[in-house]
Amino acid sequence: MTLRTFFLLSLAMCATTSTAQRTWEAPPRLVIGVVVDQMRVDYLYRYWDNFGDGGFKRLIHEGAFLRNAHYTYVPTQTAPGHASIYTGSTPSRHGIVANHPYDRATHRTIYVMTDSAARTIGAGSLRRSPHRLLATTLGDEIERRTDGAGKTIGVALKDRASMLPIGRTGDAAYWMSYSSGEFVTSDWYGMTELPKWVKAFNQRALVPKYLDRKWEPMLPVERYHLALPDDNAYEGSFVANTKATFPYDLSTWKEDPKRMELIKYTPWGNTITTDMAIAALIGEEMGTDVTTDLLAISYGATDELGHYTGVRAMELEDMYIHLDQELERLLIELDQRVGADNYTLFLTADHGAVDVPQYVKDMKGSAGYVDTQSWKPKLDSLYSNELDLFPDRITNRYTVDRIINGHIYLPDSAKSTDYMVRIRNFVKAQPGVADAWLASDLAHGPALGSLGEAVANGYMAGRCGDILYSFLPGHMDTVDEYGGKGSEHFTSWNYDTHVPVIFFGQGIKPGEVVRRTTVSDIAATISMIVGCALPDAAVGDPVPEVLR
Repeated sequence: MTLRTFFLLSLAMCATTSTAQRTWEAPPRLVIGVVVDQMRVDYLYRYWDNFGDGGFKRLIHEGAFLRNAHYTYVPTQTAPGHASIYTGSTPSRHGIVANHPYDRATHRTIYVMTDSAARTIGAGSLRRSPHRLLATTLGDEIERRTDGAGKTIGVALKDRASMLPIGRTGDAAYWMSYSSGEFVTSDWYGMTELPKWVKAFNQRALVPKYLDRKWEPMLPVERYHLALPDDNAYEGSFVANTKATFPYDLSTWKEDPKRMELIKYTPWGNTITTDMAIAALIGEEMGTDVTTDLLAISYGATDELGHYTGVRAMELEDMYIHLDQELERLLIELDQRVGADNYTLFLTADHGAVDVPQYVKDMKGSAGYVDTQSWKPKLDSLYSNELDLFPDRITNRYTVDRIINGHIYLPDSAKSTDYMVRIRNFVKAQPGVADAWLASDLAHGPALGSLGEAVANGYMAGRCGDILYSFLPGHMDTVDEYGGKGSEHFTSWNYDTHVPVIFFGQGIKPGEVVRRTTVSDIAATISMIVGCALPDAAVGDPVPEVLR
């Protein structure tokens, strides 16, 4: 090559680079967020050979797979998870500190989405809204970026999984009312009745149709990755007086008073979620113009089933094989209606799950159950024996309001620093406990260590307890277990924090990222592609390896 030729080629390359359109100059017409409730990243590896080519495999082969993505806080639960994904933040900033936080004013546990000022639109009477969310989400920021022209819609079985992603200013969130089997919404979104397309969808009465069938394994039994036989001692049944083994004749559940709700434990809980998401795509004409829309989808049946079966059940693997087909169906619909080059999708999970502790114990592993409720009478006794710590000589024996979500709540009368230190030391000494902290300890930053940092990232003053604690790996609270059966999620150990993150579509460079990333990085990365502001409390960073 002559010097002249090299010079001309260099000029041409510079000209091409300088005029190349940035992704944010022509952002995707549609962003799709897919959250799989209670999905550990190792499910992809374990079930890989049973997946088809058009679902998980297509996303990974054509997209960017973050193989070492983690949550950085506790508790790893559904409401904090969905809020954290879409705010790019942590509970310490967005305020969603638990599914069922404790309310000091009323001395009772409340559901995080309950709002007495809200009203359900559609069947049912539950009052729900995102009013406790204190930070913007991708949904909010897309609304602002498009001057309100972008459509932002959430679809899920669970209300918290549909509402928290689109934030306080999104257009609509739809979830299933189990009393009717229909999708409903909240008047928070300014509606007085459901849109025509939602009414038409509900009139199809899909839940009874899906439940009038038999759930059998999709593949020959020898194809499943079974550490345990289908009939084993570690799975609980999600239907009373029913054995936790295949096949499940769903048509026999017709007399169950909670029949509609039973769909959430079956693969068809995810099927009807896809049905509703596609109905929203069509009914709202999402992704059909140059203005960016957001469709937030959450598949909740994986979580509902996983709590009963644990992480190694044949039923759970079959659930994921079904879900793989649902993802393929969703991608085909997006390709046809929006165009394969016009949308950006991400897939992740809101948390993972612990292996059934009793199973691990029986395998001679380190695991177990912690009876936190047994602590209360001991702490009450400690309080009555330590009245010298209190200058006004309080004589009541009431010391603990509530022990929940890894927090101990005390009444004002028991908040002597010396006494709280004694409670902390008592808790740290309990079997199955890794560590414990005073709320005031959580301001010490890196000195806390990784466990303490995770607890601090999940702590918000006024919404959390006075003493906080963390279990050892493999342990769960007895209030969450089903007699040595089933699973739970809550902790900052890898089985709860390590989840898949996959980016796919417009603006994404295919490949793998194996360095440690965080779930908070998702919102920052999508914001770079869309060209919108970062959610206001976001702490994550864009992942440059995935940006085209």
